[in-house]
Amino acid sequence: MTIVGGWEQLELLGEGGQSRVFKVRSPSRVQERSDVLKEVRGLNPFGILTPSEASERIDRLAMSIWAYARPDLDSELGALKMFKISESGPEAEEAVRRLKNEIAVLRQNKPGLLKLLAANEQERWIVTEFMPRRSAEKHPDMYKGNALGALKAFRSVVETAASLHKENIVHRDIKPANVFVAGDDQLVLGDFGIVYLPDQVERLTMTNERVGPRDYMPQWGDLGERLEHVQPNFDVYMLGKLLWCMVSGRLKLPREYYRRSAYDVTVLFPHDPKMPTINEIMENCVVEEPEQCLRSAQELLEMVDKTLATLEGGQPMLNRRGQLTLPCRVCGKGFYQEHNPGAHVQLTGLDAMSRPINPIRVRIFVCNVCTHYELFAPTFPDEAAKRNWEPWRSN
Repeated sequence: MTIVGGWEQLELLGEGGQSRVFKVRSPSRVQERSDVLKEVRGLNPFGILTPSEASERIDRLAMSIWAYARPDLDSELGALKMFKISESGPEAEEAVRRLKNEIAVLRQNKPGLLKLLAANEQERWIVTEFMPRRSAEKHPDMYKGNALGALKAFRSVVETAASLHKENIVHRDIKPANVFVAGDDQLVLGDFGIVYLPDQVERLTMTNERVGPRDYMPQWGDLGERLEHVQPNFDVYMLGKLLWCMVSGRLKLPREYYRRSAYDVTVLFPHDPKMPTINEIMENCVVEEPEQCLRSAQELLEMVDKTLATLEGGQPMLNRRGQLTLPCRVCGKGFYQEHNPGAHVQLTGLDAMSRPINPIRVRIFVCNVCTHYELFAPTFPDEAAKRNWEPWRSN
């Protein structure tokens, strides 16, 4: 049995270059098990006792054994991160700064972050809440092929990042392994070892040191030299890749290849009409140049909220060409696409007095799921988008 700061190590959860993470039992639960174990050892139901005394002692023994052996509650567990720090040298200094930075952020107790339960800078360890469902890395298929479900869950971690960006705090290590699954489509952000803090006298990264995970960080952050000015769009890029991982069910998107057929979610899941919205978001996050990226998670949050309102409420949505994308009013799942684009159809008929009416030019739109069709004026939907038209509103 190994005890660290009163926390009992149960199993190894993971190991990185500078730390190891263990599942641990809380000091209060450790003490409870110790107390009932002493009681069990003192309860001998086979001594010289009356039948009623023996029965009572057996009942107490059974209750004590259950109290000792029962499964631990999630609230009685934690995740202990122990830093592997040598006595001196650059690596030791870096590890100590990682520890201090992580404690500084988690002590703010912001919503959407792992809760800090205990910490000891001298002994170089911290304990955060235990997430029994572990990280998103362990559940690659949880939102696979589900654009709407992924966006709902993704929103929670974007909101958390936005609250950090308001204080000029940049996480710099957002990836599935550092995003934990809580419940009710909520994701929790953890691992602040390489966080960028504003007005920090001692910068964590040294010259020629990479400042994030290679598979998730933007090109402009992987130049082989230290970034003097870390901007929030660094996180926005990584958030975009996180969203792609959630929707695709994969853990790695090479560079900015989300439009290539092998990685394009609209190709991988052609029957989900909501998939184009994922690529619309990616176009503003996973980009080659920093000026092409949304400036902060707050801007990304606004985009995600607008997209969710469209998908859930049938509100009008613009594609990247500024054209209106219209949800089907019959099945509610598909989107109308123009049949034979550019070719207008002329309709003729008779009025109530059986007199011929002037021909009417229309455009035909067909739902890509249920094939319901609608007839619209030649200027639709382009003009409707400019006027913020709300589809199917009766007034």
